[in-house]
Amino acid sequence: MYIFWDNSNIHYAGLDQMLPFKEPGADPSRYRTYFKGLLDLVVNGRDIDEIYFSGSVPPKNDALWNAVKRLGITPSLLPRSMTDGEADTTDHVLQLALLRLALDHPVPDTIALLTGDGAGLNKGEGFLSDAIRLAGNGWKFEVYSWDAACNRYLRKFAENGGRYIRLEDYYENITFIEGDRQAVPLK
Repeated sequence: MYIFWDNSNIHYAGLDQMLPFKEPGADPSRYRTYFKGLLDLVVNGRDIDEIYFSGSVPPKNDALWNAVKRLGITPSLLPRSMTDGEADTTDHVLQLALLRLALDHPVPDTIALLTGDGAGLNKGEGFLSDAIRLAGNGWKFEVYSWDAACNRYLRKFAENGGRYIRLEDYYENITFIEGDRQAVPLK
């Protein structure tokens, strides 16, 4: 199994869409994604061939990426644009890795996409367009996303031809509030 993790998409959708709904009184600056819980949810006891993880370079002295590295993941970190956040560069890094995987490994396997991004479909670009290409060659897909922020076509693709996992169902397992609520271990 191969994991493609768009950290910004997962983190900010949880922060912006789910935190106000699930914990309206919580301080947004303390909201955190619990990487181990999310990785445990995706892996579910299966062997991992590779994890592709991208996000933005955090502020200096930020312990975020140390938590990721402790899980054995080497993140692809890209600088934030001063005006447009990441300007889709993290998406492009993951999409390039996805296509290289398909070319380098001709025997199809399972790919877990941790994103909600389905942008670019009309132009034949983006995660969804690339996933459709690979599915046509026998690759299996699982999409892990927040319903509140998932592109409807990406969700339909996963539901019809693979698996769609709603992160809302695991909110307490994959998030925590620093200095307050801890993540609940998966059962």
